[in-house]
Amino acid sequence: MPQFDFSTYLSQIFWFGLCFITLYIFAQFSILPRLKNIISKRNDLIETDKSLASELDNKTLSINDEAQQILQKANSDYLHKIDEITKKAHAQREESIEHLKSKIDDNVRLSRLEIKKFITESKINNSLLIENLTKFIKNKIIN
Repeated sequence: MPQFDFSTYLSQIFWFGLCFITLYIFAQFSILPRLKNIISKRNDLIETDKSLASELDNKTLSINDEAQQILQKANSDYLHKIDEITKKAHAQREESIEHLKSKIDDNVRLSRLEIKKFITESKINNSLLIENLTKFIKNKIIN
């Protein structure tokens, strides 16, 4: 095997050193700066994306807060309107009840007047009937 031959060690070490130094210098001055540049650009892009995401998250939170405030305001307005409508309905109901009570009182008064009139007419009719009946009976007895 040629790699175990001591006479070729020096040339192998020389060419190994020369290739290693050449590749090291090429990697150090060509490949690594490009990799560092790519990595730094990626890191910058990632940081930019993180800051944009953070800004969007803050905007989302502020929009959610505004939406919650609008929702609370809408709910309070809704409840306030319901209270107003309920008060109006109660007032209208009370007004209707008072109106119906006055109508009922008027009807009761008219009914009482009609009953009194009926009673007086009945008394008059009764007295006339009694008088006519007594006359009839008297005439029958006399005749």
